[in-house]
Amino acid sequence: MEISGYSERGVINSLFHEINFSQNNLQLLNDFLSLVSFPYRTVVFQISDAKILIEQSFSDFGDADAVILVNNQGDKEAVFIEAKVKTSQKPYWSILEEFEDFESGIKKISVSSSNLFVQLYHKVRLAKALQIGGRRQLQNGVKFPRCSSKTDRKIGNNKVVLKAVEQLEGFCKSPLFIALVPDDISKLRDFYKDTLKGYSPEGFQDWDIRNWGYLSWAQVKEFCEEYSLGVTLKTFEWNDGQIY
Repeated sequence: MEISGYSERGVINSLFHEINFSQNNLQLLNDFLSLVSFPYRTVVFQISDAKILIEQSFSDFGDADAVILVNNQGDKEAVFIEAKVKTSQKPYWSILEEFEDFESGIKKISVSSSNLFVQLYHKVRLAKALQIGGRRQLQNGVKFPRCSSKTDRKIGNNKVVLKAVEQLEGFCKSPLFIALVPDDISKLRDFYKDTLKGYSPEGFQDWDIRNWGYLSWAQVKEFCEEYSLGVTLKTFEWNDGQIY
């Protein structure tokens, strides 16, 4: 039997399931997360336990491609991953163009909820609300800027969503936010150093990039090759031209 998953969801599903069913799963997860660059702080992973939520909905705060709840050197940390792909119809994907679209949306008072920076910001506000007021804060509502498609966001009453929030709540002291994207690693490095650093959009309460990091899809594929994760490599092959 062979299963082929589509686009970023297919690769992420395959990757984390293959890591999970590997004999040395915690070490593999540790090595994977250690690939991430965090330009504004030092992050060292020494994971002793983990739970991974894939494509988890957080209602008005959007879905997360993956949330990894880890015990890292005795500290409980949440790692949010927001993934973007190139798609076969586009010749390339650029983080700088994604950022320019974000800035343009702010000026037009209409930012796209599918924009990478919007999705990362939603998770920042989700975690911050849990830090300050817990689940009650999310149920009462969190105010978002005028350019947002919804200026009062709530967690709702879906039981599975609330179960995820309950588990997340204890891991929000210092959460991490990772952009997994198709751009070249050198361009990502320059963008985070020259463009994103020091940037603060007007009206975006709790905008904080100190815990933001980045990872390229090319790095993920190289990781799979290094550790012989054959199922995920076949998923990359199935999505040739669709990921990066």
